[in-house]
Amino acid sequence: MIAKPLRFLATLFLVLLFPIAAVAQTPHLQRFMVETDPSSLVEGADGFGAIRADAPVAPLLRGTERIGWAFVTSDFVGTTGYSGKPIHIMVAVDDASNILGINLVHHSEPIVLIGIPEARIREAIGGQIGLNLAELANGGEGPELNIISGATVTIMVIDDSIQRSGIRVARLLGLGGLTAQAPATGPRFDINTEV
Repeated sequence: MIAKPLRFLATLFLVLLFPIAAVAQTPHLQRFMVETDPSSLVEGADGFGAIRADAPVAPLLRGTERIGWAFVTSDFVGTTGYSGKPIHIMVAVDDASNILGINLVHHSEPIVLIGIPEARIREAIGGQIGLNLAELANGGEGPELNIISGATVTIMVIDDSIQRSGIRVARLLGLGGLTAQAPATGPRFDINTEV
């Protein structure tokens, strides 16, 4: 007699949980493409194309011409800041794997919310514009970290996430001559399930 109500509650729980799980897997890019003016990412850009089916990356357009690719760092790498919440950065790259533009689209960093002007953070991360991701992936050095006193962790997370996600996107799309890396082949262990 108790089994029926428990099955009903378990089914109801799963039905209610499914939409939450589906929303959690929606790329951040989808949301921020709607909320972001393309020209705030790259001057002269006026639209975004459709998100690719294989990755959360979209063409960045000027009229009908694709001038680059747009993505959000948090769709590719961990971007947890000092607040414990993700810092979402939209990045644009060209076919040669150069960073064309960067836009801080959402954050919850306490020092920025109550102390340091967001404009200073935007200026600091702007130093990544022009960085060639293919060169960086092949052992090159990125720009010197532009630390802002009081926001060190925030700047470090942002810079790291821009570079790591940018390299992933460049490899995925074959930008700047990069190719996708083969999966890691480390030691393999066989488990004896009979023990």
